[in-house]
This record gives sequence, C-alpha cells and structure tokens, in this order.
Amino acid sequence: MLNKFFQGTKKKEAISWALYDFANSSYALLILTFVFPIYFKEVIAGSAYGDFYWGLIGSIAILTAGLVAPVVGAIADYDAHRKRKFVLFAFLAILGTASLYFTGQNKLLLAAILFISTHFFFELALVIYDSFLIHVATPKATGRISGLGYGLGYIGGLIAMFIFRPFYGGGYEGDLDNLYRLTFPLTALFFLIFAIPAFTFIKDEATKRKESLINLAKIGFKNTFSTIKSFKKYKNVGWFLLASYFLNDALVTLFSFISIYAKQTLSISISELAIIFTIIQLIAFPSTIFFGWLSDKKGSKKILLTTIVMWCFIVIALATAKTKALFYPTAILTGFIIGSNQAIARSWLGKIVPKEKRCEFFGFNGFASKISATIGPLVFGSISSFTGNQRWAMLALLPFFVMSFIIFLKVKER
Repeated sequence: MLNKFFQGTKKKEAISWALYDFANSSYALLILTFVFPIYFKEVIAGSAYGDFYWGLIGSIAILTAGLVAPVVGAIADYDAHRKRKFVLFAFLAILGTASLYFTGQNKLLLAAILFISTHFFFELALVIYDSFLIHVATPKATGRISGLGYGLGYIGGLIAMFIFRPFYGGGYEGDLDNLYRLTFPLTALFFLIFAIPAFTFIKDEATKRKESLINLAKIGFKNTFSTIKSFKKYKNVGWFLLASYFLNDALVTLFSFISIYAKQTLSISISELAIIFTIIQLIAFPSTIFFGWLSDKKGSKKILLTTIVMWCFIVIALATAKTKALFYPTAILTGFIIGSNQAIARSWLGKIVPKEKRCEFFGFNGFASKISATIGPLVFGSISSFTGNQRWAMLALLPFFVMSFIIFLKVKER
C-alpha cells in the first residue's frame, strides 16, 4: 500500500520534502495564526490599533518577499543551486523565529523589524521548496505528494501546539510573559529539527553554473523581465496566477486574523482556541491527503473549485455567528478544506508550468500570492480598527473567494 502511494516518486526525497511541511507548520500555526498574533495585538501594539499594525507588518513582509521571489526563482533556475538557497532562506527564517523572544511591551518597532525579516525569508524558502515538488514526483503523483505535505503540516502544527502549551497556555500577564515568549525560540527549534531531512536528502538535479553574485542578480532580473514580456505564451499560467491572487489574499487574511477574531468577536479563550485548532488539525491531516489523491484521479480544477465554494460558506458563517458554539461546526468544515485547496493548487501549477522555468514561475506564483496578501490584511485591519466591527471585516473577504472561483474556471487543466 505504501509503495503504491509513492509510485512515481523519488521515495526518500518525497518523504523528506513532505517533512518540511511538517516542520514549517509550527511557524505557520504558532507564529502566524495563534500565539504570536495575540501577543502582538494585546502586548506589543496594544488592543486599540493592534489589528491595523498586525495587518500592516504582515503586508510589508509579504510584499517585499513577493517582489523578490520571481528574481530569486529565475536565478535558481539559471544556476541550479536551488537547494543552497532553500536551506539559507529557511535557516534565516528559523533564526528570526527564535529572535521574537526579544519582543515585548513598548517594543513595537523591534517586533515589526524582526517579524518582517523573518517572514520575508520564510516566504522565499517556500517558493523554492514548492518548486521541488516536480523534482520529487511525476505529474501523476504530484497531487497526493503535495497533499501528503500539507497533511503532515497539520499534524506537525498540532504536535507543536500541544508540546508548547505549558508555555503559552497560562497567558502573558505579569510573570507569565517570559514563559509565553519562550514559545517562539522553541518553535524555531521544532522547525529546525524536522527540516533537517529536507536539508539533507533533497538533491539538485541540474548541472550547476558558477557566476558572481552581481552577474546572477543581472541574469535574474533579465530572465524575469524576459518572461514578463513573453507572458502571452503562458496565458494559462497567467490566468492561474490571477486566480491565485484573489484566493491567497482571502486565505492569508483569514489565517492571520482568525485567532484575533475568535477571541475578540466571539469571546473564545486561548484554551478554547487550542481545542478548536486541535479539531481542525486532526481533520485536516487525512482530508488533505485524500483530496490530493482525488485531484490526481478526478482533476485538480474540479476539486479546487469545490473547496472555494466551501470557503464562501465558512466566511459567511463566521461573520454571522452570534455564539461561540457555532464556531465549532465551522471549524470542522474548515478542517476538511484548509490545506486541500493549497495542496491542489500547488500540484496543479506544477503541471502547467514549463520545467525549465519552474522555479521562476513558482516565484511568480509567490509574487501573485504575496502581492495579493498585502491587500487583504490591510483591508481587514483597517475595517476592523476604524469601524470597530470585525464582522464587516470578515465579510470583506467574500468577494476575493468569488473572484478566484470565476477566474479559475478559465484555467485549463493542463
């Protein structure tokens, strides 16, 4: 059964690749979604304009990474040193995660600089990591391997959340502040340990070119602009990236603010949030692998469009929920699709990009998603801060999902 699942893959590299999702999920859950956002709003920035500042620094980090990603991808395609760049960016993100320990009250500027730089390198590492999918699996296997990665990611996030609960579970009042902040370097350690297989076993498959850093930068910019000029040749990829623009905008915003929204609007405690995230992670693990497998069988387009419709129902349910009890069935539905659409989109893109430009096009995908994600968090944070109503901010995400659905309809399967 296991051999059949990994048929059409380089087994050791595919498993190592998927384990990086397991590793970085600790960052995605505890730093981007759960523990650090609450600490940033309540302690670092203050609750009055915490949503606005959190949205602002998230947008800056994603925008800068998005602008650089296509050039980095073009350089990686040219010199074939993909792994070296992947390891470097991932390690800098891990180091930055640990440094968040030094944030705290009256340290807004320091916290902003540390988070922006950390998330910048995290996003660049993801661009190159995603491009390795086509290296470790054939097109017929990318859906299930991508799904395996996202599925393991939810298990990794769940394990990290439980292991470190003694540090953040009591809150951050008074003497508990130092204990709460220890979550950040411990998250970095978890990230590092489980990223080691990917750092070790994933191989660069192309012949490497040696160039000076200045020449590589010139070549990267030249190749990037050359691709932009000839984008009519890649119209299908262009529609895909535009659809991804809207989808990622909504998802990044939702993930960034969901814990803040649940705590403020629905009066859900940190302990209850931990239970809810546990439910989501447990459901997400098998469902993401299943949907990845199903996309290989039935087609990426059909399954992805179905998940977008489900996201629309989730946003409406969150915006109209009057009691915390309604948050639980919404969490169950979220668990079914939270990683599925991203896993499917990743494998679908791998099937439609030219192999010789795969890292560059994943860079453009990173650019599209990151540019989009500078808008959503800022929109949510601004609406919430200046109207005092997070429900209106939540409903503002619905048009993004609708637009992504309409545009994905135009994208050809292969």
